[in-house]
Amino acid sequence: MIMMKTGKDKNQQYRQFLQSVPLLQNLNEELIGRIADAIEVDYYPAGDYICRQGCSGDSFYIISSGSVKVTQHNFVGEETLRTLKTGDYFGEQALLVTSSSALRTANVVSLDCECLVLDRTNFHSLIGDLNELK
Repeated sequence: MIMMKTGKDKNQQYRQFLQSVPLLQNLNEELIGRIADAIEVDYYPAGDYICRQGCSGDSFYIISSGSVKVTQHNFVGEETLRTLKTGDYFGEQALLVTSSSALRTANVVSLDCECLVLDRTNFHSLIGDLNELK
């Protein structure tokens, strides 16, 4: 019973994170719930590269705890562009394409974080289902 409540609490937390993302704000409650069920939780220790500039990307990330730094290679080396923290997200462009042609435009390096991760395949299957219901 306690574990079930914990699972429900986590699902509610995932829903809140999802509803805060502009890309997903127009989705109905049912679909947000289905996406929340499809989310995986990954932990990245400090220094781990979550995304690498120039590599193909197929996942979207919402930071559920901790922070990351966003860097980009330029003519003088690797420049830090910004720091993202709990509630921020990255990789949304990977959801908007239908193939592996989406290349990451920056590096995302963990400063010790946990992320909610949604891959393109799950996202498109859920959105496709929604379009069929309309």
